[in-house]
Amino acid sequence: MTSFAEPGFLVSTRLGALVRNELAPFPGRMNAVWRYLLVSALVIVISMTLQVPALGLSLMIVFFTARDNAPLTLTTCVFSVIGTTFAIGVALVLLKSTMGYPMLCLLGAAAILFCGIYFMRISKFGQLGYLAAIVVCYSLTMLDVVNDPEFMTRFLLWIWVATVYPILITALVNLILLPAHPEQQLKEELLRQLDDVERQLEARHTGSMPPPLGLDSIEQGALALYRHLSMATLADPAYRRDRGFHLMVITTVDRLRTAAVRLSRLPGTDAERPEWLSGLRAACGDLRQTLAGDRPFRVDPALVADRMAEGPVDAVLQEMGHALNALAEAESLPHAAGAAAREGLIASDWLSNPVYGQFALKTVLAGMICYLFQAAVQWPGIHTAPMTCFIVALPSLGASSRRGTLRVIGCALGSMVTLLITVCLIPHLDTITGLLLLTMPVIAAGAWIAAGSERFSYIGLQFVFAFSLALFGKFAPSTNLPEIRDRMVGIVIGVTVSMLIYSLLWPEREGSELWAMLARLVRSIAGLARAGGGGGTEADRMRDLAAARKEGWSRLAANRDMESRVALEPGWQYAHDAVTVDLQTWFAQAQETLFSVHWLQALLHDAGPELGAPFLNTCEQFREDSARRLDQLAERLDTRSLDRAPVSLSASLAAFDRQSLPELDSAASPGRIQEIVSAVHAINERIAQLNAHFASGAQPTAEPR
Repeated sequence: MTSFAEPGFLVSTRLGALVRNELAPFPGRMNAVWRYLLVSALVIVISMTLQVPALGLSLMIVFFTARDNAPLTLTTCVFSVIGTTFAIGVALVLLKSTMGYPMLCLLGAAAILFCGIYFMRISKFGQLGYLAAIVVCYSLTMLDVVNDPEFMTRFLLWIWVATVYPILITALVNLILLPAHPEQQLKEELLRQLDDVERQLEARHTGSMPPPLGLDSIEQGALALYRHLSMATLADPAYRRDRGFHLMVITTVDRLRTAAVRLSRLPGTDAERPEWLSGLRAACGDLRQTLAGDRPFRVDPALVADRMAEGPVDAVLQEMGHALNALAEAESLPHAAGAAAREGLIASDWLSNPVYGQFALKTVLAGMICYLFQAAVQWPGIHTAPMTCFIVALPSLGASSRRGTLRVIGCALGSMVTLLITVCLIPHLDTITGLLLLTMPVIAAGAWIAAGSERFSYIGLQFVFAFSLALFGKFAPSTNLPEIRDRMVGIVIGVTVSMLIYSLLWPEREGSELWAMLARLVRSIAGLARAGGGGGTEADRMRDLAAARKEGWSRLAANRDMESRVALEPGWQYAHDAVTVDLQTWFAQAQETLFSVHWLQALLHDAGPELGAPFLNTCEQFREDSARRLDQLAERLDTRSLDRAPVSLSASLAAFDRQSLPELDSAASPGRIQEIVSAVHAINERIAQLNAHFASGAQPTAEPR
């Protein structure tokens, strides 16, 4: 019998949950799929009708340029047209100058590839260099098959057409026919998160089991809201003018959802406080109408007036009421942020930092090894090998490994689907209508994956690319099965060679940087503990809390992303003692600590006017002590030192215990006081777990293998 504690069972369970989460629907995902499908159908019909070559490339360009929203798509399309035109021009100059001189052509191509990858690494406009490298590499592999100057010139010009016209169609569909405006995306995400809150309130009101809500949903939801707001302020002057008010709306919904997560963790399925729950549900419904119709939001004063919190559930409901009331009382706040420092278009150390040159040299070396192998074995079908070396070229070893892994997975899935279709269905097709009916479901599956999070979206792009390249290699559906095999072999060879080169020559590992990232995460939690304690107006305090909360969730997401890259670095378990800690557990504890600190801040904010000075001073001292303890943990992470005892919170906790309720000069209910004390002890426990886990997981530095 399989034990539920066995590592294999735990890994499969975690993987299954991850896949379900990545494939789950969210606002805007189906809209993105329809945009992908419409553009792909138009491109297939146009290319087949007008006999434009490289249909597989055209479909990949559609997925490469279509973004989450219209402004970002327009920017990507403009840079793609400029980059493609520049790349084709460079390739034509190379062919004109070196045609008939193979060695000179090889050296010239290597020089252009080096400059393109170097520029990609140092500039914000690195896409120009990246496209130039891809086109030149593709031209170099074609020269082994066709050594005809006129044919190559016409072929490259057709490549320009096959690349540019899908970009124009993508821009047309995304900007006019099916636009995805960031303002609308922000509203849809706000409404989706309000749905979660209302479901929790409905479950409590009816006495049914509330649906589970995890802390990951808070992190993902908050970051999605801030991302949509950032794009909306760039696209809409009204959002830019009233950015302060929209931040207040985001903060309110975030507070409601955090309280809903807290509510989902509390036991009890009987109906509790029916009038209070009904009032909160009605207020959430009014907020929904406000978000949908842009009308002023009002809250019944009875919702927050004279409510005595007698337990954990009451404290959560009171937090929801205060969050809604704060939004109702808020006015449009001007965005008073100072001018952000502009970064240069080119890295300031582009001449002095040797890493950029080493990165370009490694990439070119890997590509040339694959090209020479392809030429030596006279196997033109594996031309995807040198191309793969440039496609997976990313600054760090872990990022390149992840990109290579996703490329192999996506292309393998696409190749298997193509193989099945080629054997079973292609022989029965005789019209373009049948071809579209066959290809659209496959493209829709790839589009659904590509429209997801950045963690797995690249699989969708490679899935569609492998499928379209194998099926649309000519102006009729292809039945050449060896082409599918050859391209897959080339991709595996390219990824393998790249990983070997990147691991052996100047490896750019992120394992050591992970310590600093962990320290910054802990400092952001300390910043949240201190936020709002420096006086100022209520609006200033709420703004500080919102900024500190956003910083904490952003740091947590950045740490998880880096951890996923470090885990893919070859030999990471030997090269970095930083990753010997069980990071998944550590991140979960950090997430719980962040959640607990925020909950204490919410309780103190709601009960602030009712708390007496002695108890409030004790709370402020505990917040400062816990922040100091977190800062010390961050310093220990920076220095990897375990020889210093952590700051003790025993004195702050004892201060709470010394203040009995009759002695408190406080109008707060005993239940509310007890809830604050429980939150304080929860924070102490979470911080103690972080210290203990770090101390037990850190090991002496191991020698790299």
